[in-house]
Amino acid sequence: MKRFASEGRDRRGRLSGPGWTWMFVLGTSALQTACSDDDAAGGGSYVGSATQTTEPPATTTEVDPTTSSTDSTAPTGTATTDEPTTTTSTTDEPPPALMVDCGMLPKGAQGAEYEHQPTASGGVPKYAWSATGLPDGLTINPNSGEISGIPTTPGEYTVELTVTDLEDNVAMASCPALTVGDQLKVDYDALAADGPCVAAGGDKTILDYITGGDGSPITCSTPAGTGDGKVPMGLGVDGQSCAITGTIGESRYGNWAWIVAAEQSGVKVYAPYCAQQAQQAPKAYAIVGNHSGQMDNALEPMVVDFDPDQPLRLDGDADPRFEVKKGTCGDSCFFGFLYRVSMSPFGTGACKDDKDGCFGLCPLVADANEPDGDKAIQCSLLPLMGTPKTGFAHEMWAKGDVPPEEFKTRPFVVQWSIDYCLSNAAPDCQGKDAILANGDNSSFEFPVIFRPQ
Repeated sequence: MKRFASEGRDRRGRLSGPGWTWMFVLGTSALQTACSDDDAAGGGSYVGSATQTTEPPATTTEVDPTTSSTDSTAPTGTATTDEPTTTTSTTDEPPPALMVDCGMLPKGAQGAEYEHQPTASGGVPKYAWSATGLPDGLTINPNSGEISGIPTTPGEYTVELTVTDLEDNVAMASCPALTVGDQLKVDYDALAADGPCVAAGGDKTILDYITGGDGSPITCSTPAGTGDGKVPMGLGVDGQSCAITGTIGESRYGNWAWIVAAEQSGVKVYAPYCAQQAQQAPKAYAIVGNHSGQMDNALEPMVVDFDPDQPLRLDGDADPRFEVKKGTCGDSCFFGFLYRVSMSPFGTGACKDDKDGCFGLCPLVADANEPDGDKAIQCSLLPLMGTPKTGFAHEMWAKGDVPPEEFKTRPFVVQWSIDYCLSNAAPDCQGKDAILANGDNSSFEFPVIFRPQ
């Protein structure tokens, strides 16, 4: 998140000669009045004084045809004038002292966006700002004083601010320590100790595995791009608590995994979430899976660590391995399957031009005559020896190029969606429509979670 400390600035407009006083002496036999004007534009303080004098009524003496009038008694030899006399005095108030306030510098974090606004007051705007002691990656705007950037090194920093106003007055402030914390991360080892993913129905979220950061609020989202897996119908993730919400509404059997992104101050970290639907259709085939050195764990996601600088590959030599059984298929047993794979960094590179493609369910075996050193072979019927046959076994493999930069430091998901068909009649399991029509709603969802080493 971005944090700001607001700045208030006081700009004053001044008339030339603040504090004027006007005094008028009127050369007339009427009432003499002096007045002051307090309504001048621009504000400020105006101080003045005025004197009001009341003269007795004028007296007329008829001595001769000449008429004289007297405005006031004046000493002999003093002449009177009809022109007004103006007396002006001025006072100047110095501006308030220039001051700078650091405010409370918020905590930062390595790699996270940082913004803070100190404030200045007094003096004569406009202000010029400078700072010393800022962490690498942070700068101060010389005009506004805003401190911003992305710090690169954790630590405690002593920052000093300097403000210079238009008349070269200077104010300085030594700020409270600026703390830059470690970069926001997910502790994948701690997550793996609790399970392959943050599971629906559990009491943990990605927030329980986050370390570092700047302490500001974290929000969560479910991106829906390459490598982000699939959120099952009926479920979501709360943006504030990061907890799984809702009830799974899928009818397909298996497990779903998807990626949740947690964001703080422009930094995103990722963790896999998962949920299972353990109820099969009434006539669906039995599906038993083994992977990751464990037995009968088909409903648990598989986790694979990958080298981010090498081409991607999932080929564990029968890890994973799944057995699909109908009960009795017959002495002659035919199988078919359809599968879909979610978008991921797999399916890229040289495998796109290979005859085996980039994904498969039947095993890969080494073959020095093949350009890529291996080839896909047929899946095996079960049991391997004898009749009647009850089903078949399959594996799971995928190939891809070196992952792009964004996946070198974050996990991603490959979600497999499979539909099966078993029959003693070959046409029943040939082609998509036949498989879906004759497979007794035998479906399976299986996610593989990839984590960078």
